[in-house]
Amino acid sequence: MTLKEANIPFALGGSYACWARGGPEPVHDVDFMLREEDVPRAVEVLAASGLRSVDPPEDWLTKVFDGEVLVDLIHHPVGRAVTTAMLERSREMSVDSVRMPVLDATDWFEMTLLALEERYCDLARVLPMIRAMREQVDWDQVRRSTAASPFAEAALLVATRLNLIPADTTGNTAVPPGRSPLWSARTEHPTRPDQSATSSWPATSGQRDGLGQRDGQGQRDGQGQRDGQGSPTSVVAAAHVDDADEYLAGELHELLAEDPRVAELGLEVSVWEGAILVTGEVATEARRRAVTEVLREAAAGRPVRNEVAVTDSRTQAVPSGAGTGQDATSAETAEIIS
Repeated sequence: MTLKEANIPFALGGSYACWARGGPEPVHDVDFMLREEDVPRAVEVLAASGLRSVDPPEDWLTKVFDGEVLVDLIHHPVGRAVTTAMLERSREMSVDSVRMPVLDATDWFEMTLLALEERYCDLARVLPMIRAMREQVDWDQVRRSTAASPFAEAALLVATRLNLIPADTTGNTAVPPGRSPLWSARTEHPTRPDQSATSSWPATSGQRDGLGQRDGQGQRDGQGQRDGQGSPTSVVAAAHVDDADEYLAGELHELLAEDPRVAELGLEVSVWEGAILVTGEVATEARRRAVTEVLREAAAGRPVRNEVAVTDSRTQAVPSGAGTGQDATSAETAEIIS
């Protein structure tokens, strides 16, 4: 490769870096990360090898063409300079039979999330990338480096609630001025009228927060105690739920959406002290029974607590196992702005 032969430090970035690390097939142009001082020489050697250089209006990259293929030479992605340390964190990998340095997965996600803005904030493109590369990323570092971006915060919160990534355990996530420290991890929801204040389960009517807990009044706090109003007095990440349980809850949630006997996207699943709790609403009693069947089959040996409500009690029961027959999942979009 021309840049390697010229001893110019670089790293593959963009959608091709994601692809090299197990992500979806790339469909955009090729991005290479270089230090700004190395760009003129890189353009020189690439032009000498037959590529056509273009002087773009942007001041953070330079473009060259290999035939009809566009190659971006980026030195200031999302306003941050490419540094020697960043390039040294890259890992040499085989990319379409060519060995080359590929951008570190944590650096890649910092850039990708910081690129989200009002005009481009399509999380359907970002979430498949998170799913594909999640084990390679230091998510606490990503949270710290993107804390100023509300769009990045939203993407990470969605990924956390979907159990794609672990919750923040550092307590270092920035909180916007005027917000309480619980703002980024909790959303207020009322409890169901029939919910017991002494239940050992988390509140079943609220959504899972970023810590794998559930919100709502009457929840235990991080030490297993309750305050005078029944609201949490503190939050301790993963106080009762470990990472394995978080991932299991996410897998079971997807299973309930995909299994034709249930085919429900809106059910909430928690794994709590070894048992499985599922809440939400379904249309028929038969569908409610199918929820228990599916969970018991998928997690044999674990007790299942089914607190799913039937929306219309007048609906006549149908044989157990009846479902819509439709696949409730949607195809994951296989691209991202590079």
